[in-house]
Amino acid sequence: MRFAVIRNTFIPALAALAILAPLGQSWAASASEPSVEVKGIRNGDLKNYRAMLAGLDAFESNRALAPNAPEVRFWLRPRSDVASLDTEGLTLTIRADSKSIPLALGPNLDFSVPRDATAEDENADMDLNKPKRNFRVHPDVRSPNVPAGMRRLGDLRLECRVLVDIGKKEIGVFYTLFINSLLLTTEWCNHEWLQMPTPTPYKLASATLLAGDQRIPLKIDENGRGYTPPLRDKQYADDTLIELRAAE
Repeated sequence: MRFAVIRNTFIPALAALAILAPLGQSWAASASEPSVEVKGIRNGDLKNYRAMLAGLDAFESNRALAPNAPEVRFWLRPRSDVASLDTEGLTLTIRADSKSIPLALGPNLDFSVPRDATAEDENADMDLNKPKRNFRVHPDVRSPNVPAGMRRLGDLRLECRVLVDIGKKEIGVFYTLFINSLLLTTEWCNHEWLQMPTPTPYKLASATLLAGDQRIPLKIDENGRGYTPPLRDKQYADDTLIELRAAE
């Protein structure tokens, strides 16, 4: 009976953690630890508006990671298991009971989330005019003056904080506290068991961390559309750059 209680609590908590898996990626244990891999279970549904606001709060409270970044934007990506997807005419709307707020989508399906007290009070949804299950949402933090084809490590660390706080808001206090106790920390992005893949809108040939005279290759996802930066490794400063080379 005791085992059944532990199992019935532990497994849903791990499933809840999978909400943080964007674009068909997964959170996974590092290679040096017993492997635990959790796949996304929400079919890529867009986040609740209050959860997105939690992401905005995380951006503001962790600005030291990217002090010059003007804002956090978000972007829509087709799920990795969707072969092709027609995005022409795609619209995104914050839809509350008493009002609707259309959001402008950029050329890369990127968008900003405004703060609106009425939408928050009415627990608004983020509504697409196409099936939500075909899309994932990921934060996008960009410091100025980063060369083209490169990403700044502090920006990626901040994206992780934003994504985690969105996930915590979605899974609720019970599962959040349970995972905190499981990991022995509230800072999930820094935990040694967990790795956070960063998605890309194109297939990668390579991702390389540039640390002084070192060129350190990073792990590329199986589908080629993401890489795993060393978010928790404090030997690499926030201003460390990652060079991305697209596959031909």
